[in-house]
Amino acid sequence: MEQERHQEIRGLFQILEQTSKIAEDSILTENYKDSESRCISQFNKVLHRLNEINTVPEGLFDPLEENATFSEISIACNHLAAYLSEGLGITSDLKSMMTNILGKNIIDTINEEFKESGIGELIRSAMPDFLTETVLDDINRSFKASSDGSLLLDTDLGNIYVQGADTEDVNVVVHRAAQMKTDRHAAEFIKAFNVNFNQEDTELHIEAKFSDGKRYWTIANIRLDILFFITVPKTFRSIVVKSAGGDVTVQNLNGSIQCRTNSGQLNFENIAGPILGHTDNGNIRLTKCDGDVRVDTLRGNIEINDIVGRVNTTSFGGNIRANNVIGAITTETSGGNIKIENCKGGVTAETAGGSIDLENDGPITAKTFGGSINADITGQLQEDSILESPGGDITVSMLSDILVKIDAKCNGGEVTSELPVELFDKDFESTWQIQGIINGDGPLLKLRSIGGDINLKSLNES
Repeated sequence: MEQERHQEIRGLFQILEQTSKIAEDSILTENYKDSESRCISQFNKVLHRLNEINTVPEGLFDPLEENATFSEISIACNHLAAYLSEGLGITSDLKSMMTNILGKNIIDTINEEFKESGIGELIRSAMPDFLTETVLDDINRSFKASSDGSLLLDTDLGNIYVQGADTEDVNVVVHRAAQMKTDRHAAEFIKAFNVNFNQEDTELHIEAKFSDGKRYWTIANIRLDILFFITVPKTFRSIVVKSAGGDVTVQNLNGSIQCRTNSGQLNFENIAGPILGHTDNGNIRLTKCDGDVRVDTLRGNIEINDIVGRVNTTSFGGNIRANNVIGAITTETSGGNIKIENCKGGVTAETAGGSIDLENDGPITAKTFGGSINADITGQLQEDSILESPGGDITVSMLSDILVKIDAKCNGGEVTSELPVELFDKDFESTWQIQGIINGDGPLLKLRSIGGDINLKSLNES
């Protein structure tokens, strides 16, 4: 009787070996594609029978889930066969086979961590990229283009890089890859991503969509690696990009830019035309651009450097920073700080949950509901300005020879001035209010604070 039991276990052991070989062969060659269910059923039947004849301790090995991958099937067979080989006194070649495929260090890691991690997650994270990545041939297209042409790209997914160059062609490279470490169906998703081109006169339209609509990209956007590399003449009239998910970078162009992504960062550099950009979830950065700018993000920071033109920015959940802007700035954030440095032109800044720091030579309108305001006025004001902080201090530093009319009041704090102020009412002095002129009549500087101090200081001149 014991001999028959021993023989049955050997037979079950052989089934595990063959099942594992099928799984491993499929990983490398896809010869048995879509045969996971058969292998899963076979493994679960073997495990059930071994439990029936009390060959393995109850609960030590779990049945495979119905959506288990070939990688999970192979590891499950490997561990169960290794356990049986100790009792049978025979040597399994599964470990050597897996070692040849994955490498000794990876197999040792799997064996050590098996009891602490889920099989599927562990095997996918341990396997090297070249075994789990599906890469399709790059799409390479080239189009003759006029110098004043335009590009319209509409894609469900992908990071986008648009570069202006001294060329008369538009060159497009689309890279497509899928990582099965994340999901075994990733290869199916990447093959359903279709890229179509349509050129009409001076306009080139690129449409990249999943064949089954947005169901694919919402599931697949964390599993796929899609990249667009596009080179256009730097004199192109306009670039319009719409992406449902991915970063957008545009560089070295003289025309207008319109970019929108539902999830990703926006980067613009060396643009000599107007810029309009929006992202629902990502940071925005602009560098060395000449032209009016209008950008906003729902959840991200905005950074602007070396801009000539009007700037309008909005962030509903991040900080905003501008440096060396020549032009009027309008900026608003609901949940961050605003910092304006070395700028020339008017500033309108508002934040509901942070502080405002300004260095500007034009008129200022600044308001914060949850922080302080620090403003350096580096030139002679030509228009009225107002700074309000219902929840913090206000500090304004000005040139010693500035001409300005002061109206400063606070509730719950003090008003002080390093600069000499000629009071309108010389008989009225107060610690909470100053109304008068500095160096003669000039534009109005209105300051209001609740719960904080107001300080007027002399700006150190270099």
